[in-house]
Amino acid sequence: MNKYFKAISANFIFFAINTAFFIAITPISIHVMGLEFFGLWAILNALVLLSGIGTLGISAIVNKFASEAHENDDTIPRHYGEIILAGGMIILPMAIITAFALVVVRNLIAQNLDVTQSLRTQFSVALLFVAAGIFPQFLARVPQGFLLSQLKNRLVRQIETVSSISLWLGAVLIAFYKKDLILIALWSFINNTLMMLVYFLVLRRIINFNLHINFHLLRRMMSFSGYMFIESTAIAMFQQLDRVIVGLVLGPTMAGVYSVGTSVGLRMSLITGQVTEVMLPYASLKDSLDDHTRLLAVFRHLSRYISLLVALIGGLLILWMPEILAIWISPDYASHYARPFSLLVAAYGLLSLCRPAHQALTGMGKVRLTSLVYLFATAAMLTAVFILPHYLGLLGAALWNFMLVFLLLYTFLCY
Repeated sequence: MNKYFKAISANFIFFAINTAFFIAITPISIHVMGLEFFGLWAILNALVLLSGIGTLGISAIVNKFASEAHENDDTIPRHYGEIILAGGMIILPMAIITAFALVVVRNLIAQNLDVTQSLRTQFSVALLFVAAGIFPQFLARVPQGFLLSQLKNRLVRQIETVSSISLWLGAVLIAFYKKDLILIALWSFINNTLMMLVYFLVLRRIINFNLHINFHLLRRMMSFSGYMFIESTAIAMFQQLDRVIVGLVLGPTMAGVYSVGTSVGLRMSLITGQVTEVMLPYASLKDSLDDHTRLLAVFRHLSRYISLLVALIGGLLILWMPEILAIWISPDYASHYARPFSLLVAAYGLLSLCRPAHQALTGMGKVRLTSLVYLFATAAMLTAVFILPHYLGLLGAALWNFMLVFLLLYTFLCY
């Protein structure tokens, strides 16, 4: 288990770095950009991340299939090459489809934003660069999944952290000199391309393999990707589409506030995710060895620890939210938004409780169950997020994140 603890430790170290950066960059971004432009950047960034719907969950698929290859030493290099090539063959057509779809709807999204025509035009053109950035963004998921299957979490987190920090620093610096969404989107494209190149260079240094098409493996991965597509779609819609909906219903300023609130709440899920992420390769390996007794024991212990962690951190955040926001951003910001922020932390706390079971079920290949549950919960939440803000404003959008309670069904399914 030492290798799993090392992976978890690496996750926590880089999570701490990312959280510290998030705490520092958020008030700076709001101050430099202003509430309206920050809201537009939040919507644009949400669309960048939302486009991940088309990845079909390829990172998790590659992770699972590569994790099962540990026991057969003679064929490992060839099998790894087949997995990576199959992943690329699956993801490239999806990148083309997703980029085309984003280009088609870009004007529709831009024209429904409550901003000046100049900013609408900027937003529309910026989405062209976002569409171009889909190709390196998607292709990078293949080596990412492979590296996670080998528990190279430190490498993956280093790349992700540098990429995230450079994206936000670039956006703030551009906005400081000129508030131009097109230049920010161009930087996002360059950043995605550099991240993809680094992933493949690292992959090539770690393992030397020959690419070979295995059609049986390709069919298995495509079959697995069907339900993973449903789940990755639901996850991307839950994490990003709600921000776009709030922007369309309440305006870019409220979208920016909601984006900060959901980012704070998402830290709850991310904290637990640093531990539960290794459950996917671990569950995949144990399931392939038919060692379900040990898998269940680890799952139960992990669930207990996660529950205690969520109760401690979530409770402190909820109790001290007004003071935290007053110090972090401003007293006026705290007086207006402390309550919806507290609701979001509570909702994401419930989501965090299901993480151990979710990862275990995915590792065991039970993606049909997980995808359908996630899809139902997300559809219900997004429907409510579209309707309630008309009556309750930002508080209504935050309140209906509690639809995530349906995801606790994963725990019962796991047993």
